[in-house]
Amino acid sequence: MMFHMVEKAINLIKLNVLWVLFSLPLVTGGAALCALHIVAVKILKNEEGYVFRDFWTVYKGKMKVSLQIWIPLLLGIVVLFFDSMFWRNMEGSLADIMRVFVFVMLGMWLALVFYVFPLAARMDTTAGTTYRNGILLLFKYLPQSMYLLFVTGIFLTAGILWTPVFYIMILAGGSLLAVIHGKMLLWIFEKEKIVPPEEG
Repeated sequence: MMFHMVEKAINLIKLNVLWVLFSLPLVTGGAALCALHIVAVKILKNEEGYVFRDFWTVYKGKMKVSLQIWIPLLLGIVVLFFDSMFWRNMEGSLADIMRVFVFVMLGMWLALVFYVFPLAARMDTTAGTTYRNGILLLFKYLPQSMYLLFVTGIFLTAGILWTPVFYIMILAGGSLLAVIHGKMLLWIFEKEKIVPPEEG
C-alpha cells in the first residue's frame, strides 16, 4: 500500500515536470494540457504505465488541433489581462462594473480551458466543434464548473498562505489538480458518453 502511494506520488511529480517543460514554449501549452489530462486520468484510474511515453504520445498526436484551440485562448487572456490593468486604475461605477465583468470573463476563460483540452484529447473533432462542446458542457454542468473553479481557487490560495501546500504546488501542483479535475470530468464525460478514441 505504501509502495503504491509512493509510486503514485512519483508519477504525479514526473507528470507535473513534463507538463511544465512542454508548456514553456507557450504556444505548445494546449498540447501539454491535452497530455496532462489523459495521463492524470490514467493515474486516477490506477492505469499509469510509462508516464513520459503516454504524455509524449498524446502531446505529439494532439499538437495540430490543440494549437487551433490554444491560440485564440492565449489572445483572449492577453486582452483580459490588459483590460483588468486598465480598469483597475479607473474610478467610478462604470469601472466597478467592468472590473466585475472582467473577473467573470476570467472565470469563464479558465472554466473553458478545463473542458476544451480534455475534450480535444478524447475526441477527434475540429477546434470549432471542441469549442462548441466545451461551452455547452460549461453551462450544462454549471454547478460542476463552479466546483472546478472553487477547488482550483482554494488550492492556489492555500499554496500562497501555507508553505507545505506551496511546496506541493511546486512539485506536483498541475498534475494533482488535473487528477482532482479528472474525477469530476470523468463523471461528466461518462454521462455524455465521451470516451477516448481507443476506448470507443
